[in-house]
Amino acid sequence: PPGPSPGALYTPPAAEMEGGWGSEAEKRILVGRKIGRALSAARSERGGGGLGEEDRGPVYQGQGQSGGSGVRSRGAECQNQDTGGGAWGEKGRSPDTNCLPLQQVKQFLLLSRRRPALVSQCLRDSETGKPSIMPRLYINRRLAMEHRDCPARDTSCKNAVFTQVYEGLKPSDKYEKPLDYRWPLRYDQWWECKFIAESIIDQGGGFRDSLADMSEELCPSSADTPVPLPFFVRTANQGNGTGEARDMYVPNPSCREFAKYEWIGQLMGAALRGKEFLVLALPGFVWKQLSGEEVSWSKDFSAVDSVLVKLLEVMEVMDKETFEFKFGQELTYTTVLSDQRMVELVPGGAATAVCYEDRGRFIRLVQQARLEESKEQVAAMQAGLLKVVPQAVLDLLTWQELEKKVCGDPEVTVDALRKLTRFEDFEPSDTRVQYFWEALNNFTNEDRSRFLRFVTGRSRLPARIYIYPDKLGSETTDALPESSTCSSTLFLPHYVSAKVCEEKLRYAAYNCVAIDTDMSPWEE
Repeated sequence: PPGPSPGALYTPPAAEMEGGWGSEAEKRILVGRKIGRALSAARSERGGGGLGEEDRGPVYQGQGQSGGSGVRSRGAECQNQDTGGGAWGEKGRSPDTNCLPLQQVKQFLLLSRRRPALVSQCLRDSETGKPSIMPRLYINRRLAMEHRDCPARDTSCKNAVFTQVYEGLKPSDKYEKPLDYRWPLRYDQWWECKFIAESIIDQGGGFRDSLADMSEELCPSSADTPVPLPFFVRTANQGNGTGEARDMYVPNPSCREFAKYEWIGQLMGAALRGKEFLVLALPGFVWKQLSGEEVSWSKDFSAVDSVLVKLLEVMEVMDKETFEFKFGQELTYTTVLSDQRMVELVPGGAATAVCYEDRGRFIRLVQQARLEESKEQVAAMQAGLLKVVPQAVLDLLTWQELEKKVCGDPEVTVDALRKLTRFEDFEPSDTRVQYFWEALNNFTNEDRSRFLRFVTGRSRLPARIYIYPDKLGSETTDALPESSTCSSTLFLPHYVSAKVCEEKLRYAAYNCVAIDTDMSPWEE
């Protein structure tokens, strides 16, 4: 369904889809009991000690849009605000004075060794059957590449791989149900891709390529390329080359396509449940909001705009003479958001100068505006995520764990690749093995990520790699390597030196995108 009209506030729908997670009361009680046991185990692992005078345990309240259940660590009593249960106070504390807020409960849950098993069990309890028919999508990546080179030519982005997949997955009629993305873990191919003008029988490699293409369109890895989709914008740190996180993106405050943000959240949930990745370069500031953790200006926003954070810190402690010398009458009640829009902080703010005595108020208004600039977009993503993943799972994960489960490990080290790579039909003394590892040792992390994408269709670890001698045996030397992403296989030719091997592997990783186009090559 289309998103709301421009200017309308986005209200995320209930995260639990029609049909829910099963028998609702039983599911909530079951999950509540498991969480209660994990919480009790966490306390005992710390060395005992109750959380309340009567050791009744805290009420566990899931945050987000699902209206999660409140569960005591003993008795598994459920109180759901949406169904007439106990309401929560303004600061997140239950009416029971012996109960603790969610964030304090989460600190205890994270200490339990049983937590990973509990996460897995929650995911199994909420999964559905795989689709009866796998969707088949026809994707034109040539048109997508042309759009990526010059997005301004088509603001509808209809040729982007993201849009082609989104439109292709829409139900064809009112009787066809949309995908729910809550499949079993073993269901590792969500749709089948037919790449136009590319010869491929998709047994998983084409599907993984489509996910990688969408990831690259949403958050391009190169700072020199335009962003082909409107959903995310580069952070000020990336634009200014400042701060530690210089390759990050944040949701675009101007983009009102909430249905697509919600779909992005569903894809994130599917990645969390399965073995595939949706690589999104988002700062902890965004992941914390998605996982329901609190964000703060001093701890989190420096990953978005470190210059502004430092400026406001200095402004707050500077004397009046310095303030008037630096700003005079030029500082007004406005701020610039991540999408480069200037907004007024108060009515008529653009024409109202900030005086020294009111600088504290100005600082608070700027902080509030920037912290909340993308709250509707994040809420839409979270709503989509909660359609696929139970709230209890997010409560049991840190934001770092959520990011890693969705995106994979960004560090592609040679040691990790050695553990995941298997050589077939090679003699132990074969120089190709030696040259291969020398080449990868000389690669940057980005080079290795690109190489991983060339072989497996994934750009993050973990991903297994199988290496065979080139298809023509020993007849070719210094040829480009070939790969099969469906089987995660690299066919490695002979090379006269490690240097040549490095050059050929790097060239293939960055330039060999199309899959066997000999049958119908693209015209240059």
